[in-house]
Amino acid sequence: MPSPAMNSGEQVEQKRYAAAPERPLLERGWRYMLVGLVCAITHNAIMIAVDRVGGHYLLGTVVSFMAVSPLGYALHSWFTFAEPLRLKAFARFVGGMAAAYPISTAIMIVLCSGLGLSVAIATPIATVALFAWNFVAAHWAILPRFYLRLAPVPTAPSRPAKQHSIGNEE
Repeated sequence: MPSPAMNSGEQVEQKRYAAAPERPLLERGWRYMLVGLVCAITHNAIMIAVDRVGGHYLLGTVVSFMAVSPLGYALHSWFTFAEPLRLKAFARFVGGMAAAYPISTAIMIVLCSGLGLSVAIATPIATVALFAWNFVAAHWAILPRFYLRLAPVPTAPSRPAKQHSIGNEE
């Protein structure tokens, strides 16, 4: 039975699902860390700047979310995962980051309002605390399938190659 017609975008995505990931977890890992560092520095700078101009840390989290989410998605898509920018993936990425927002806010409330830590101290603590969540959420959002296998390790052939004599060519 013939398959229904697909537009080129669906065909590309279907081929992508069938293929192995372009970048294995080990390579994505250091790339993720580098992009994560850029996003963490940007987030921390925004939070501290909002605090320094007299804004509340909750306002800082909103401003940071609006600035860092598109930055993180673009960098992760291009650099970490080698995936094209897609609206559906961006929506999933923002959804994953938005799901972490209440957790981040709760951590900031406990650290700043509860324990009296400054924003400059509390923000890096919250950033580190959310690293694992963000790692999983970014992979889920951007990759068509979430692969956790490591890069293949080259191995020796299991049986020796056949010897061909020079005079016996077909």
